[in-house]
Amino acid sequence: PRNPFFDIYVAYHNEKDYGDKIIRAALSGTSKWTASQQISAITTTTAAYQILFLEAVTKLKIAVQECKDADPVVGVNPVLNPIDEAAALLIGSMEGARLGGSSDLEDGQLIYNVANRHAFQFNTINRDQYAKAVSTIEDLLFAARAELDALDCIDLELSAESILKYAMVGITQACIQLAVQNEDLSEFSTAQGLAEAEGLSLAILPLIHNANSALASDIEANMIRLPGEDPLPSGAVEVGKMFGLGFAQALLLECDNLGSIQRVDPCEGVVCPQCTDGKTTSGAPFVTWTMGFFLGTWGLLTIMW
Repeated sequence: PRNPFFDIYVAYHNEKDYGDKIIRAALSGTSKWTASQQISAITTTTAAYQILFLEAVTKLKIAVQECKDADPVVGVNPVLNPIDEAAALLIGSMEGARLGGSSDLEDGQLIYNVANRHAFQFNTINRDQYAKAVSTIEDLLFAARAELDALDCIDLELSAESILKYAMVGITQACIQLAVQNEDLSEFSTAQGLAEAEGLSLAILPLIHNANSALASDIEANMIRLPGEDPLPSGAVEVGKMFGLGFAQALLLECDNLGSIQRVDPCEGVVCPQCTDGKTTSGAPFVTWTMGFFLGTWGLLTIMW
């Protein structure tokens, strides 16, 4: 099926295999990244938060299409449920079968982990000591599985869209944290954080650009490394606000989902009347199913991490 999310990323980079080219250039030594720690960082962030994320997007779109095409009597009974596949790509088997993921934040390197790693710093942690965004994604995955089984395609489409939006919470928090971390680095720095900042920023910049191209350009000027120029010319406080506004405008989610860190409040001054917090549904049946089913069977996908 047609994938509008993917179209946005392709339009931003002006090529379909942009992720592959970024990784190949880094590994072959032909990119702007020369230090080994930077090459590793741009490779892993591109793979985890761009390539695998968009594959998860594709699986969710397939689920919606299968729902719409299904025989109402027979229903959907694929060999591999696309909701399970999307969950594996967002979570990764290293998180284990525990709700909220592994208690060891060194486990897991995908969307789940990046949200959990930043939840305490940004005060977006829930009572069970993992990220509120992760809790929301879990609930939406459970709902999406039930909606696909019930052929409730309208609510399934809403759930799929919301999963992708909440996946960006941890990504955006990571970008802001790296802005704080990199603010005082010099133009000659070979710090790993500079490559991480670019790889993570490119996971959300296409969406921000689609909503506000001028704002995306301002973020690029601070987070996309230009040899010979100091990082973060606008400073971490202003860049944090840029990400807060971009998050709200691109995803139409309340900026408060991001929380705040140290002296940076990304939501200061952000006004988004059309933003919401969660999806509107018609009350589809909710079925709790075994988390371990999609957590425990996809180790191959995350073996590199």
